[in-house]
Amino acid sequence: DTPRKHAHYSFMTAHEERPLAASLMAFAPNAPALTPADVRCCDCGKLTRADQTCRGMCAACTAANTDLARNIPTSLEVIMCKTCGKWERAQNQWVQAELESAELLALCARKLRGTKGMNIVDVKWVWTEPHSRRLKLRLTLGSEVEGGIALQQDVLVEFVVRTRNCEACNKVAAKDTWQAKVQLRQRAEHPRTLLALEQQLLRHKLVGDVLEVKRSPDGLDCHFRRRQDAQRFASRITALAPCKTKSSSSLVAANAKTGTSNVRHVFLVEVAPLCRDDLVLLPKGASSIGPLALVEKVGGSLHLVDPVTSKSVEMTAEAYWRNPFSAIASRRQLSTFVVLDCEIDRPTAQSRQKQPGQEAATAAAAAG
Repeated sequence: DTPRKHAHYSFMTAHEERPLAASLMAFAPNAPALTPADVRCCDCGKLTRADQTCRGMCAACTAANTDLARNIPTSLEVIMCKTCGKWERAQNQWVQAELESAELLALCARKLRGTKGMNIVDVKWVWTEPHSRRLKLRLTLGSEVEGGIALQQDVLVEFVVRTRNCEACNKVAAKDTWQAKVQLRQRAEHPRTLLALEQQLLRHKLVGDVLEVKRSPDGLDCHFRRRQDAQRFASRITALAPCKTKSSSSLVAANAKTGTSNVRHVFLVEVAPLCRDDLVLLPKGASSIGPLALVEKVGGSLHLVDPVTSKSVEMTAEAYWRNPFSAIASRRQLSTFVVLDCEIDRPTAQSRQKQPGQEAATAAAAAG
């Protein structure tokens, strides 16, 4: 009898590991499906389905007794450069961002720890005083616990703003740290084109890599930390005004043992000495109009207009510097007239004019 009992005991032990529902379905395939029973919550006593409980508690008690933010620090630090206002994203990596902007929000969210296994449902700013040196984020965390219960919790994280200088500002504070320089020049009676070019550079935010700007008698000297930044800045200028560029380099110091050297690069960008409303005398064969023309617009190319026939042409920067010319009269030397009447002059068979012209009655405008 003992061996039979032992065999029967082994049979029951092997099947106890299987779920009860699976065992019943094996012996009775046509039996109706089992529904979970209702149990009392061990905390509040509310009737809840057994498969919707977590550690014997209902969903409300589970949310009240579960802290999703237990591993998330509520106070962190973020570093800002006190000179240029950039924020440190990683070691030796600084980015420009405004307060309460999306870029700064992403930078602060990357510094959060303890969110492994949870979903960040929402992140938003909490307003703080601008001079308080504090940034606050409200996080909405989501997670799924036992029994398929989805939980959400709001967490308030405070960032303390620490200030120090970035590497670029430290180099600017020291002397002779630039590696490349762009000399922007316009040799004209009044550099109105150069002044308009400065406004376009500021409007399009193209001066972010400039370390220092010094004014010279004929223009500006822009210093850069890298040669690539100076080259990119010079190419942007040539797209905004008719320019020609020259480059040079000089050796400052060299180390024969390590094979390294300190080389400085200089880019000379010369803007055409023409401004809007200048009167120019075109060289022979330079354009299809002329020889006298007015400068209508100065951009990546020159736009000239014939004051007699009102015909407009566009001259590229390459064509201008191939045969350059200067202004014979500026806006200060010109007079303003008011058109009183205008009549169309039709060409006749005896006249050599191929296109209809215009006769205008004008009067000089009053000064002041």
